[in-house]
Amino acid sequence: MNHKMILTSLVLFTSILASAASLNPAFSLLPKPQSVVVSSGNVNTSKISHIILPEAYSLSIPANLDGLRQSECPGVGIVLKIADGGTPDHSEGYVLTISKNAITVSSKAQEGLFYGLQTLSQLIQDADDNNIPLPCAKITDYPDMDFRAIHIDTKHHLDRMQYYYEMVDRLASYKVNNIIWELEDKLRYVRHPEIAAGNAISKQEMQALCSYAKDRNIIIHPLVQGLGHAPYILKHHWELREDPKSDWEMCPTNQKTFDFLFDLYEEAMESMPYSKYLHIGGDEISAIGICDRCKETGKSAFELQMEWLSKVCDFAVAHGKTPIFWDDMPLKYSDLWWLLHRPLTDEEIIANWNTDKLDGAVGMFPKNCIYMRWEYDDPTKLSHKNLLAWYKKHDMKVFAATAASTGETPFIPRTNSRVQYIKDFCSLASENDFDGIMATAWDDESNHYETVMRGFAALGSYSWNVSSGDTEKYISDHAKREWGLGREDVRFIDEMEKCVEFFDSALVVSGVRNPAYEVNGIFELVDLPFDKKPGEWSEQYKGRLDAAHIEEARYTEIAEGIHNAKSKALRNRYAFDVYEVTNELFHYPVKLLLALEAYDKAEDSAKTDALTNIRKVCDSFQVMKDKLIDVYGKTRFMSQAEGYIQDLNHHHHLSAFTFNSDWIFYFEQPMTVKIQEWLSKN
Repeated sequence: MNHKMILTSLVLFTSILASAASLNPAFSLLPKPQSVVVSSGNVNTSKISHIILPEAYSLSIPANLDGLRQSECPGVGIVLKIADGGTPDHSEGYVLTISKNAITVSSKAQEGLFYGLQTLSQLIQDADDNNIPLPCAKITDYPDMDFRAIHIDTKHHLDRMQYYYEMVDRLASYKVNNIIWELEDKLRYVRHPEIAAGNAISKQEMQALCSYAKDRNIIIHPLVQGLGHAPYILKHHWELREDPKSDWEMCPTNQKTFDFLFDLYEEAMESMPYSKYLHIGGDEISAIGICDRCKETGKSAFELQMEWLSKVCDFAVAHGKTPIFWDDMPLKYSDLWWLLHRPLTDEEIIANWNTDKLDGAVGMFPKNCIYMRWEYDDPTKLSHKNLLAWYKKHDMKVFAATAASTGETPFIPRTNSRVQYIKDFCSLASENDFDGIMATAWDDESNHYETVMRGFAALGSYSWNVSSGDTEKYISDHAKREWGLGREDVRFIDEMEKCVEFFDSALVVSGVRNPAYEVNGIFELVDLPFDKKPGEWSEQYKGRLDAAHIEEARYTEIAEGIHNAKSKALRNRYAFDVYEVTNELFHYPVKLLLALEAYDKAEDSAKTDALTNIRKVCDSFQVMKDKLIDVYGKTRFMSQAEGYIQDLNHHHHLSAFTFNSDWIFYFEQPMTVKIQEWLSKN
């Protein structure tokens, strides 16, 4: 539901008549508040001395306000008030009033007070960053969407618990209020301990994190995959398989499937005690209805899936949770999927759009379920807008799912952190009265969350206020908010998104590391020039080498940009450490190719020096690798726990190819070995 609430007549009157200027550009609030009215006067932040909380309320205080006294004393005080009148009619809405003598945050509920403090914290931070006073102003604010979520996927890696706590604080500052946590084998199940990875999070650890998050108005909900996406179960329990040869699908007519899933659901819900939702997955089913038990029912695969969905939804509801289900399987059944995922003209879409089959099946859709409509790229295409209209027509409960990281872009998200896609889907979800939206972050290549955070913050910003401005404005505001930097200071991220495209396949003539194109462990590295005529190798790979020279210049530009950003950043410098070692990884194939080219083109008298340089570059590989593992390892576990059993990698996820971190260097490591072996023999 779109919560553009009607404000009181006094607020409207004040907003309409106000002729004061907008906020100084030095203030970059994220999300953008719904209404800001600036008046004359200002407040020096050094004069803010104390904060008064309402009785019987306990609020998490932003770090830069936590040092204030909580009793009256000389100076400017921050007063928090619970008030029914004069505030937005939404529990998360608030009015923040800054005057020369006092700062007041008013809301009808504790959640609104929390968000008012977050906005005030950002204002004070910007004022201190720029050595300017706070302007006297009245900010009236409330969310456009109630459910503003990000997705944590831990199927292939875990971060350290301290990092999750830090993430919660950052997400809360951007007014994200929900996390969907895809657990798989990373929860230490008690009823089925064989499922849990050796380094899985204990139920007590997860409960503690959930409590911490709740204090910051973030509720964590479990996503427990079942029916499909079940290798974490079926590699241990073959008796639950639909196909003995596949660890992907569970049998939907085997009662033991439900008994097992219900055990996992219960433990996940116990681990996340404040959760309102249970996401049960249910997507990407490719082969059910094929075992003898299923065949005997005489039902189609789609009927079997929807019966499974009905049973697990009833279980969730009986345990006080609202179930969430990915929506792709009904769309595939209704022959609409191809219209959503092929590059078609509007005319082609109009000519082929037919919902008769979907309309005929609508009675099979459980009514106690929320359908999560996922579209990770452009949501404004006609086919997708048609589908949103269909959901609205049938009055179905729907959440949207966009992506901060798709799982198909190794190492860093592309396309300006996918901000435009996130912005557009937030607008469409609001227009279609969806109840909420989530930004997924798939773990297929385990992109570091520091490279994903800009997309997460965009989800918070645009789902809170869908009119938060264009993507360039957002990226500029995010740079100020996250690091105290300007837009130009983070321009290097734009360039990294470009250079990673070359990096992806720089060292191979066949094979890929992008799961969208089926990573299968089979690839062919480029030839070596050592046994060729001078110049022959360079001619063979001319296009690749021309691109490498461009990337060499780009690397230098990026490295200088990262160094500049790190030296100027006022906070969160660790992100630049991550970008720095990732940039060195991207540069390694460039160095290697250019060193091989130099050897190929060298005169006989210079061949020895060229070989020495190749050895030097190869020797730098281990240094680069160790540095990246060290930096990433500050927040995450870089290998699977001892005794971990790998699944069959049905989707060929890159980060599932090795037990340690060697998958990160998927082409670079074997290429280095190939060259070193030749050098050792000659």
